[in-house]
Amino acid sequence: MNKAGISISFVVISGGLRPEPLRVLINSITSQKLPPYEIILVGKAPGPLPDEVILLAEPLLAQTGAICAMRNKGIKTASGEVVVLTDDDVEFTPGWGGNIKPALADQSWDIAGCRVLGPDGQRWYDWCWHSRTDPVCPPRLLEYGEQSPGLYISGCLMMIRRRVFATTLFNENLLNHQRDDVEFCHRAADAGFKFASFPSAVAIHHLAPAGRSVDDPAFGDSGYMTAIHLFRKGDYVSALEMLGALEPSAKVLYHKALTLQRMGRFAEAELLYRQAAAQTRGWAGEERRIHFSSWFHMGEIMEAAQNPALAEEYYRKALKGYPEHKSAAEGLARVLER
Repeated sequence: MNKAGISISFVVISGGLRPEPLRVLINSITSQKLPPYEIILVGKAPGPLPDEVILLAEPLLAQTGAICAMRNKGIKTASGEVVVLTDDDVEFTPGWGGNIKPALADQSWDIAGCRVLGPDGQRWYDWCWHSRTDPVCPPRLLEYGEQSPGLYISGCLMMIRRRVFATTLFNENLLNHQRDDVEFCHRAADAGFKFASFPSAVAIHHLAPAGRSVDDPAFGDSGYMTAIHLFRKGDYVSALEMLGALEPSAKVLYHKALTLQRMGRFAEAELLYRQAAAQTRGWAGEERRIHFSSWFHMGEIMEAAQNPALAEEYYRKALKGYPEHKSAAEGLARVLER
């Protein structure tokens, strides 16, 4: 423990637009049975803060989505031996502190994650893979403890020992949603730091749609962002209704198809995936992701419909754009075995 007697520093990144999620987050920290800790909020406060919260006011960084710069400022202020980086819409479930305590005494790890659930109760990028060679290839979850050169932990909740920061900080050239957490984890792994996961400690990432400014690269139409939030909560009926009211861009069509697929309306989903793929024949950025992901999902639908020939065709199309797409490769292997 450091000279100030602090064992854990919670560094909360906030754009100042989520007062209720932030209140829930702070309460979920203070209600834990934890060793000595501190809470540092970096960015913009949405209102008065409890006395125990240290504010590093950085409204310009918050406005521009400079999440790495905000993290580094919090890290440099923190006095804990372990820094817990978290978004302002995360909630630590009761018992998180008790389940994480043994990990704090374990010096074998440098960077760690816990079990993080999205608003629908499913895992949310808590222990996952991202390609080192293809930045647009969709990420995927790994089994807890599984090691990989592409391993990363979502920046929404990441635990880091102080010794890491002597050589490895976040890349301040990257803004929010520019794979900042992926880039940090890959560099940390290359520097020899060890990763661990503690799935017995559970947190919830509520993915509140508010909190982004127009200067944030992740900013989107408010109706679209709300629809995506509803989808992630598992409220597919409301998400579909809201998406249906939006301009039918490729990303809207793709997410409508994904929603219909989750609802079991496969024929309708396939039709929209085809439309999304037809609108996105480019090989760059979001267009590429939508195009080849649409073929992958059509492969899933054809496989479920017991049509291995079409499933094979669609999986191969997905793999043409994403050779590292593990799920598409596994789907192709399944249908070829029939």
